[in-house]
Amino acid sequence: MTTVEIQIIVYGSCSRDPENDDRYGADQRRVEILLNPILPADATTMPKKHKWLQEYLRNLPPDMKHNRNWRCEFCKVHARETVWMNSSWMHLTPPRALSYVHHVCNAAVGPCAENVRAIDAEMARMNNLPPTFSIPARDLDITFPMSASCAVCHDESEKSRKHLKQCAKCELTRYCSVDCQREDWSRHKICCKSLKEVKWHWT
Repeated sequence: MTTVEIQIIVYGSCSRDPENDDRYGADQRRVEILLNPILPADATTMPKKHKWLQEYLRNLPPDMKHNRNWRCEFCKVHARETVWMNSSWMHLTPPRALSYVHHVCNAAVGPCAENVRAIDAEMARMNNLPPTFSIPARDLDITFPMSASCAVCHDESEKSRKHLKQCAKCELTRYCSVDCQREDWSRHKICCKSLKEVKWHWT
């Protein structure tokens, strides 16, 4: 039985953060998440290991997005999108992966999207790799659910957002009701059951 170490660091801001660059650095608002899923026994080759990792990560966006009253990392407008930057070392023992998740208001156009591209380019330069982030292929008029809303029904009303509660087991994903939590369990349990640690930097 092989356990995979997956570290996910989620960045964003809140309305109380400074307007200048003082909100960045070692104390930047974030949550650090450690997951320890079990690698399937049939994932015996490197391509199979990477395929499993991609499928596992593909299940996690609602958990990493809908867990706090996140605002855009750069402009402090309510965040509506998350941008993932992933690295993995599946050849190591134990296999490892690292993801940086950035809460933004708009990942396709505007200065905040440019900031995301700049971060991706700098990470690529540091790792001697080509940049990986590209503009999402989508209708630019689409409005994504607010990060501060319920992970299932996405009710953005102030009344709903004020009464969201985190999953009691993982203390991460937020829901407006027991019904929404039950509806999401078949998906959320993949994250919830493999979550080892949640460390908030939110003061």
